[in-house]
Amino acid sequence: MIYSWKKIVRYSLPILTLTVIIELFVGQILQVGQDVLLQQLPIFLISIPVINGVGGNIGSILGAHLASGLHVGSIKLDYKDKSMNEKFLTSLVMGVSTYFFLSIGIYLMGVLGIVEMNIGFISFVFIIIATGTVLVGLVSVISVLTAFISFRKGIDPDDIVAPVVTTLGDSFGIIFLFVFIGVVIP
Repeated sequence: MIYSWKKIVRYSLPILTLTVIIELFVGQILQVGQDVLLQQLPIFLISIPVINGVGGNIGSILGAHLASGLHVGSIKLDYKDKSMNEKFLTSLVMGVSTYFFLSIGIYLMGVLGIVEMNIGFISFVFIIIATGTVLVGLVSVISVLTAFISFRKGIDPDDIVAPVVTTLGDSFGIIFLFVFIGVVIP
């Protein structure tokens, strides 16, 4: 593959434009739910950047590993590839463990008086871990699919995976958080 800035812009610009539009819609979803969080559960306002950041980062790291592996030939375009599956599983384990420790840390910050607490420890930790687990699972699948599809089409996965994964991670992170809040706190 020969890389040039023109090719990168040609393939990346449509994806980046689409991701900006998606982020605008997700921002509106957050705006609607923000009042509820401010009044009833302000501790979750601290959690949103963490949920989105970790999910997007793990998906992007997985995508970068896959792109590198595809370029050097250590990963094959096969969903049964052992190396790809190991990286996928590692992403899931890292995501769940990271959300577990972050949920405890964020809750402790609330207990120490930084924000008002209107939720119990177990409920809070469950909501964060459930949101994070589903999010990391989804962004990992999206990362694999995006890397494989773009590589098959002759597009560098490094130019496509990160914007797609971080945008969908931000979008679904907020949506999953509101879903699990609604399930746990009717």
